Amino acid sequence: MNAPHGTAKQDDLLKKWSQAKVAKLEAGSAFQTIDEECKKAGFEFGSEQKTDEAKPRLAYRPFPTHTLPQPLDLLVTEAAEAIGCDESFVALPLLSCVAASIGNTMRLVVKKGWNAPPALWTLIVGESGTAKSPAFKVAKTAIQRHQSAKLKEYARQKAIYEEAMDRYGILLKAHKPKSGEPKPERPEPPILERIIVSDTTVEALAPILSQNPRGLLLQRDELNGWLGSFNQYKSTKGADEACWLSMFDGESITIDRKGEGTVPTHVENALVSITGGIQPAVLAESMGKDHRSSGMAARFLMAQPPRRAQVWTDNEISNETWIVIDALFIKLLEIDFADPEESTPHFIGMSREAKQVFQEFFNQHHVEQSDLTGDSAAAWSKLLGYVPRIALVFHIVKQLCDEAKITDAVSPATIREAIELVTWFKNEASRLYATIDETDDQRAERDLAAWIQRKHGGECTVRQIVQGNWGVKDTAEAEALAIRLVRAGLAKWNSDDPKKRVLSTT
Repeated sequence: MNAPHGTAKQDDLLKKWSQAKVAKLEAGSAFQTIDEECKKAGFEFGSEQKTDEAKPRLAYRPFPTHTLPQPLDLLVTEAAEAIGCDESFVALPLLSCVAASIGNTMRLVVKKGWNAPPALWTLIVGESGTAKSPAFKVAKTAIQRHQSAKLKEYARQKAIYEEAMDRYGILLKAHKPKSGEPKPERPEPPILERIIVSDTTVEALAPILSQNPRGLLLQRDELNGWLGSFNQYKSTKGADEACWLSMFDGESITIDRKGEGTVPTHVENALVSITGGIQPAVLAESMGKDHRSSGMAARFLMAQPPRRAQVWTDNEISNETWIVIDALFIKLLEIDFADPEESTPHFIGMSREAKQVFQEFFNQHHVEQSDLTGDSAAAWSKLLGYVPRIALVFHIVKQLCDEAKITDAVSPATIREAIELVTWFKNEASRLYATIDETDDQRAERDLAAWIQRKHGGECTVRQIVQGNWGVKDTAEAEALAIRLVRAGLAKWNSDDPKKRVLSTT
């Protein structure tokens, strides 16, 4: 039986029971009466705290950096050590950057009718002060350098174009149609090659995609603004989100532009990878019911590592690592389409052994999913599809670094690495979905458990809770808070003796 929350009567009973314990009342009539009243109200304490019905919440698992191909694993490890952050804060946005660099040039053929694109939507969740922003900056450094180079090249070409237009104007004015001389040709304006966008609407994004068939990366330090911008106008409610969902799979989109007589913008293969951060306090609001029911939330690979105290370190990312990372992104962005004129991607497959590995995972995954409902089931569905996407990204990176053919079949080892990473995301999705709909009481319990782990190494006394400024007035209230923590499965008592009990989250 789970402990109820929220009613004044129940809270009062809990406090009474705690005061009775703290006062070290023996098992006399007064204590028995209080205990019976609590049980009738839904509280069961004492030996009942060990009930199997109190399911522990999933613990955070270390990010499996070893699954990443070189040199991605090298950058993630060095950056995390230099910044003092969790590896996932670097790895997730980095994976989206790599995926966007490949873009529409590649597809992994899972079977007929299922061609996985390398589009990855990632979201890192952390409070201010968790080194989320420095990690994000490092992850996008290489792709940002290439975007800056393309912007400079565009500025150079634009200056040349403007000079050519000035000459064209002079020649056109001097041209005499009756002279028989051909009319001067109008110069073609340069096209800005875009890799990254950061603040854009669907209407503004469509023409950019039409000029950049490779696809794009949407990156924002805080994604809640982007998520909150959907459907601002009732007349187009649902349209923006539907377009973004199409861009996850590289499907075609058609956008009607504002203005009378304007021609709609059509993009045949609109593919966009997305990455950004968000604070835990706004995660539930940003990933609200509408985004979850549409499948938007399920498309994001998310990570929220426990907060850690930063300690000064002289560690830095080595120049050698930056050299190989920059070289990798040059190679990624040099991948051309199988048919550049038609922007046709390369279609590669899995080896027979690799497909067998994926089939076994596919079957087991659906066994797991059959026991799930609602948001978790939706997330499981998309996580399955992430295995071939991640495997494709891993395969391309490996092939480029080994100077092998990118069109070779994906190996069993690469599929296994993708499966291991997706399995990590499964655990993280379960953790995060449990927090999205939690009450204030449940959030307080989780925060207290994290505090005990961070400040006291996973073990503390009730008195230490009082001393920790948790808004409790006395030991009785602290005892009540500790009991709620145990009932939530976030901690346990290391002894049944009230005089010796220590609350343990480890």
